Amino acid sequence: MKRRLLAFAFLSVLVLPLSAQVTDTPQTIEPGKFFLRMDAMTVGINRDTTAPLQYTALGFASSMLSIGMTKNVDVQIGAQFFVRETYQYLGARSSRSGWGDTSFRTKWTFWRDDQADAAAAVIPYVKIPSRTLGIGNNHVEGGFIVPWAKKLGPGSEAGAMFQWDVLRNDANNGYDSRWFASGFARQHIVGGFGAYAETTLAVSSASSSSFAGTIGGGATFDFTKLFQADYGISRGLGGSATDWTGVVRLRWTF
Repeated sequence: MKRRLLAFAFLSVLVLPLSAQVTDTPQTIEPGKFFLRMDAMTVGINRDTTAPLQYTALGFASSMLSIGMTKNVDVQIGAQFFVRETYQYLGARSSRSGWGDTSFRTKWTFWRDDQADAAAAVIPYVKIPSRTLGIGNNHVEGGFIVPWAKKLGPGSEAGAMFQWDVLRNDANNGYDSRWFASGFARQHIVGGFGAYAETTLAVSSASSSSFAGTIGGGATFDFTKLFQADYGISRGLGGSATDWTGVVRLRWTF
C-alpha cells in the first residue's frame, strides 16, 4: 500500500508536466506556435523510518507539447519517455523501468482581466496507460485542472491551482478521487536569473490518512525569450509523500 502511494506521488508529477514549477499557468500558446516543456531529469527519494525500505524513482525526458489553436485554446500531448523505480529492502534490490504513460489535455483560458493582469483557465485531461510492465497502473484516468495567476509588479508573479483527479484504487476494483491544490510566488532577480517558492497539498478519498504535500522552491534562468531552464527541489510533507524530489526542467517555444 505504502509503496503504491509513494510511486503515485512521484509519477503524478511526471504525467502532468506543467510550467516553471508544479503549478500550471492559465496562459495559452499563440495560434500556430509550439511550446515544449520537458522535465529533463526527475529524482524522487523516500526512506521508510519504520522499516529498512528505500524507494527511488528516476525519470528522463518527461515532456508536454502544447500547440496553439486560438487566442484562448491550445491542445497538449504529454509523454513519459523513461521511468525507473527501485526498491531496496533488507539488502534486496528490485527495479523496473520502461516507457511511462501518455496524457492528452486541452487548455481554455476562460477569464482575463487586462487591468489587473490576471487570468484563469480550465484544463481537462485524460491519461492513457503505456502497458509497460510494472510502470503505471494500466488504467485510464482523468480529471481537470483550474490554474489562476496574477502579475504583482515588475518581474513578480503569483498563482494557484486546483486539480481534481479520478484515479484507479489500490484494490484495482474501482476509482478514487484526489483533490490537489498548489500555489507559487516567482520573482525575477537580475539578468536572466529568477527564483520561485511553491507549496502543494493533496488529499484522496481512499483514506483519511492520505494527506501528502510539498514545500520547496527553485531557480530559473532565461537563455533567450524562447528558451528557459530551471532547477527545483521540494521536501515532502505527510506520510504518503516522497521525502525529496529534484527536477531539472527545460522550456522551449518555437
